[in-house]
Amino acid sequence: MDERTQAILLLAVAAVSIRLGITDAALAYVRPGLQPALLLAGSCLAVLGAYALRRAYRPTPDADVAHHDHAPGVAWMLAIPLLTLLLVAPAPLGSFAAARQGTAPPAMSPVGFTELPQPHEGAVDLSIREYVQRALYDQETSLEGTRVRLVGFVTPLDDDGDADGRYLLTRFAVNCCAADATALTIEVVGDQARAADTWLEIEGRWQPRDGHQPGTVGSEPPLLVAERVTPFLSRSNPTSTDVRLARAAMRSAAPAESRRTDPVDRVVAGQKVYLVVLGASSSVTPMA
Repeated sequence: MDERTQAILLLAVAAVSIRLGITDAALAYVRPGLQPALLLAGSCLAVLGAYALRRAYRPTPDADVAHHDHAPGVAWMLAIPLLTLLLVAPAPLGSFAAARQGTAPPAMSPVGFTELPQPHEGAVDLSIREYVQRALYDQETSLEGTRVRLVGFVTPLDDDGDADGRYLLTRFAVNCCAADATALTIEVVGDQARAADTWLEIEGRWQPRDGHQPGTVGSEPPLLVAERVTPFLSRSNPTSTDVRLARAAMRSAAPAESRRTDPVDRVVAGQKVYLVVLGASSSVTPMA
């Protein structure tokens, strides 16, 4: 491999790294917090590649130098990450990966719990991680009687996908990359059956599980009695920002007399919303 080919491969790897750093494509590999590092690494590789390409094309006083100037064959290994990123597109973490980890909650270190945030539009916005931590470890049972709002995707409880309207609402906690992702799940009751990997926004209330003592992990995920369920269809995982923007856009677009009714199907576009489609919300009757 000559010096020009090395420089071109280096620029190609830099372009892929920069693309991952500025788009959501990186979320299939690493946590969002590492995207700036990808962008910085890609920028450095681009500078090095541009310098190497300029150096390869500069005239040399001795024509024999170009004839004998060959890089080692190992330089072709630069093409491996490039071809991998271009030809192997990993599927996003979903219900299949979550089911392989089982339904038992992962061990977490108990933390001191602060007061719950103020309700927004009748419910407290919580991440699934915080809900699981409070449901399992909070001996003050701060979730009792509180209507919460959670966002996650559906993982069926059984292989047939039919468990009497019960399913797992799931999100992955990623420390570094997809290889160390841990599934956090909540068992939803009181709703209808939902297709696997469907993204949902659920409003509901915590229900203590029989036999579970607050402060202990337990062998089953915490329960959530669904009261209002809104499906999401999205090209990428909807973030809390996406949900708030989508909800605000739908509210502002709806006529004043209908803003208190359930939302209808709309396509919402925003700076951080990528083709987020809100399905019609469904109100469900809590189980006794």
